[in-house]
Amino acid sequence: MSGMDLTRHALDPQRSVVVEACAGSGKTWLLVSRILRLLLGGAAPGEILAITYTRKAAREIEERLSDWLRQLAVGSDAAVRDFLLQRAVPSENIDEAVARARGLYELVLCAQPPLTVSTFHGWFARLVQGAPLSSDVAGFVLHESGTRLKDEVWQTFVSACGRRNDAAAASLLWLLQHLGLEATRTMLFHLSERRAEWHALAGEGDAALQQALSLLRDQLGVCEAPAAIDSLFADELFMRKLHEYAGILRRSDLDRDLEAAARLEAGFAASDNVVRFAAIAAALLTEKGSLRKREASRKAEQRFGATLAARLLDLHARLGERVLAVQAARREEEAYELNLHAFTAGAAWLDALAQYKRERRLMDFADLEWHVSRMLADESHAAFLQARLDARYRHILLDEFQDTNPLQWQILLAWLAAYGAPDMVRPQVFVVGDPKQSIYRFRRADPRVFDSAAEYLRSEYGAQILANDTTRRNAPPLIEVVNRVFADDPQFPHFRPHQSANADLPGRVELLPLCAREEAADEAPLLRDPLVTPQSALEDGRRREEASLLAARIREIVGRWAVIDKDSGRERVARFGDIMVLTRRRSILPEFERALRATGIPYLSVGRGGLLRTLEAADLTALLCCLVATADDLALAHALRSPTLGASDEDLLHLAARGEPHWWLRLQASAQEGTASPALLRAAHLLAGWREAAARLPVHDLLDRIYHEGDLVACYRAAAPAALWPGVLANLEAYIALALRLDAGRYPSLPRFLDELARLGEEGGDEAPDEGAILASEASDRVRILTIHGAKGLEAPIVWLIDAHNTHQATDAWSLLIDWPPESARPRHLSLLGRKEECGVRRAALIEAEADLAAREELNLLYVAITRARQFFFASGIAAGRSRTKSSYWERIEKALAALGHGGRVHGDVPICVEAQHEALTLPAVQTRQAPIAAEGRRREPSSPGMAYGSLLHAALEWLSGGGDPDRAPPGMPTSDWPVFHAAARTILEEPKLQAFFDPSRHVRALNEVEFALPDGSVGRIDRLVEMPEEYWVLDYKSGGPSEELLESYRTQVERYRAAVMAILPGKPVRCRLIFGVGESLEI
Repeated sequence: MSGMDLTRHALDPQRSVVVEACAGSGKTWLLVSRILRLLLGGAAPGEILAITYTRKAAREIEERLSDWLRQLAVGSDAAVRDFLLQRAVPSENIDEAVARARGLYELVLCAQPPLTVSTFHGWFARLVQGAPLSSDVAGFVLHESGTRLKDEVWQTFVSACGRRNDAAAASLLWLLQHLGLEATRTMLFHLSERRAEWHALAGEGDAALQQALSLLRDQLGVCEAPAAIDSLFADELFMRKLHEYAGILRRSDLDRDLEAAARLEAGFAASDNVVRFAAIAAALLTEKGSLRKREASRKAEQRFGATLAARLLDLHARLGERVLAVQAARREEEAYELNLHAFTAGAAWLDALAQYKRERRLMDFADLEWHVSRMLADESHAAFLQARLDARYRHILLDEFQDTNPLQWQILLAWLAAYGAPDMVRPQVFVVGDPKQSIYRFRRADPRVFDSAAEYLRSEYGAQILANDTTRRNAPPLIEVVNRVFADDPQFPHFRPHQSANADLPGRVELLPLCAREEAADEAPLLRDPLVTPQSALEDGRRREEASLLAARIREIVGRWAVIDKDSGRERVARFGDIMVLTRRRSILPEFERALRATGIPYLSVGRGGLLRTLEAADLTALLCCLVATADDLALAHALRSPTLGASDEDLLHLAARGEPHWWLRLQASAQEGTASPALLRAAHLLAGWREAAARLPVHDLLDRIYHEGDLVACYRAAAPAALWPGVLANLEAYIALALRLDAGRYPSLPRFLDELARLGEEGGDEAPDEGAILASEASDRVRILTIHGAKGLEAPIVWLIDAHNTHQATDAWSLLIDWPPESARPRHLSLLGRKEECGVRRAALIEAEADLAAREELNLLYVAITRARQFFFASGIAAGRSRTKSSYWERIEKALAALGHGGRVHGDVPICVEAQHEALTLPAVQTRQAPIAAEGRRREPSSPGMAYGSLLHAALEWLSGGGDPDRAPPGMPTSDWPVFHAAARTILEEPKLQAFFDPSRHVRALNEVEFALPDGSVGRIDRLVEMPEEYWVLDYKSGGPSEELLESYRTQVERYRAAVMAILPGKPVRCRLIFGVGESLEI
């Protein structure tokens, strides 16, 4: 089906449609166009309900619709006609459609009721708010049940169980004794997160627990009380055979047979059946639980006789099989016992949580889903809700439907299935999504719901099923790799090859070499004296090397590579803001952030809950601490050295030398005596005033005063590097906002506020405050670092997937196993998983199916990662430390590139922008508020291509002169650049008159990339400064050869360097030499 045919069918307002659309195909465009066609067709805005997955996506739909309607209202007739024809408006009706389109903007703005664009939970909240009073859900406030709320309820719950003597208290005690506190708490918290599934399976009220346990017993094949072992010993035939088996073993002269017979005798003598069974199992089974090996042999016949030897083998096999079956049944009983106590305690825990929220009229997202589902299933409320929905909505549009969970689909199904009579006017339903992009299983999303819904709508609503596999985003080389990676993968069934609508868009897929661990030294480490010699940590530098590769390659790309601007369609030079770095794990990001900071690359990171770990937040916390506890010397020293107070090391040494008992007293005394520096005088005055204000002002007002009187923003602006300043400013603003956000500002006491900060810092997790959001105007030209989940719906010209060779998949301990087929009205199975060896075999198929779904989502993550890139995709990683059977992302892409005939791990070309050599790499402009204190000097200049050349040439020189492998690029240098810099470095090192500058035995010392301030406030950088016994040498690397045209500018530059070195290092003459890449040099 052609693109226009698909558009015409998808946007037909007279029929229901389901569209499975690949990444970058324009799903939002299609959905908003469908809304527009509905409005053109005469639908009232209030009759349209559009539901999407996130609030951000809902706002995007609203904004795009508003922009389009505004264009239709004010655009020329020709532009409006073309706009409508693109959306498959029939040409014979185009004039009428243009006239109607002119008034849609006003119609939508003034509509009452308005057009509804919402998330599932936003829509559910509206239904609950309008529920009848008899439903007992009206008037609730939406509140996310975070860890803090659960912690508070947990303390109450545990205390209440300690005072009771009922089944719930006994089960909680059993869990604590067998699992421990942390595992018990984790298990019950997991149950509370999936309580909607629990209620869907078991219902509510007193019968819910017995309903869940009865279903689980049937599925595990167990009785209420353990019976497997007792039934075994009640079997007289089995016991006779066991005694016969023991008797034959006693005839043997082998120690192992006699030992097995002794174990059986001990089992016969034991009174406890569990002990008896353990002894019998030890006689028949190995320690690993398999049947002991016993085979027919001539020696056995000689030892027992032919008849007894055959009988022994038969008894061994039969008895062993029976014991193995009992062991398997016993594991099921143990699994049931765990779930019995977990369900019993869990049901009481859920009741306590529900009561706590009910008393406070609170409801979270899971509560919303369950209560709406319950009302639609309850005959006393269903008719009321159905009447409201029928009277309002005639058109339902569902976006990102692959992220829907089974309970949400059941709610929709209850609504849609109510239109059972043929004469009822059914709504038109439009569904769009992509199961290949379903990556939110941790939020209960199930991509199978998409196929189930499509089949239901096809059979019941006559919906047309469409597929769009043409992307408007990705360049052809990327799509070729996508097709190769996923087309033949058995874990990725039903994949249809993609096509790119941008046939001329250049692109490239590149795999970076895996960073391998350095080989350990052959010799064994010497014994050390632990009292004298500290233990040396064995550091794994692979992650640092990967981060260095990333930073160096970004420096190579930005300012040189060409990208196609999405808005203008014209070629331009690549910028930092064109690059998106993706990861599956946040834990590895600090190393990459350090590498970007070290190379001056501005970035915007994905960090969550990290505000209190930032330096500026630590400064402010220390400042507040010293206002509360004047004896906290460390907090005061920290505050003094922060940019706000600006004390120097000499100032701290001055205070350390005084004799007063605490530093607060020393600071005030020094200020009164007049011996303090201006910085300490200012600090003493400000701190005294702030301490007095802290006793009477709320925390937010106190911070506001500190920010104002301390010129705090201006002080941090002067101290922070340009690349980091927007993030620092955002964090300063987030910190003062935190004072209002913590419990709605109910912390007027500074000590209580600090205690809350300490608690958040210790617990971390979802409760910890995030770093501040950088303004969009300041984040536009920064490398974005995101998780793959966070990048969903985003795109960038250049995408880099880090840690692509890692196959470790984290699993939640003490998690829930839930089987809820989308076509089922309720879950078919729900149980808690304990240790792997205790799970039994009855649930093995369910566990395997769950693992298959998790493996499929792993592939979905790779699909999402690659398709975020418009033109260029990179993947890097570290070499695995051990062999494994699971393929990594890196290996899958490598296999695809090999199939495309690219053994070099590259597919596509590198377009170099013709303007790159003239365009300097600049950091984004920084907008700041005016401050009373003006900064002096000039900001450090951004790195230029010449500076980048000097850094790379220095790295090559250091690598080769230090004995590095000439066939391998040094860490941080792109492999593609190594031949050029290797040749230049080798030429320089082999030049006789330059060898003294690189031979440590022939000079006193050498410094590389020396930065210093020049008299005009600018910053200079010397590529290499070498101290000889009689003189200093300033060496400056140049990429070309000696040129008369540039020689004068070179001379001016190095003369400034010479003057600076003479001022900094007097006593020796300073000589300067230019070193060119062709091996020539010239003294200036």
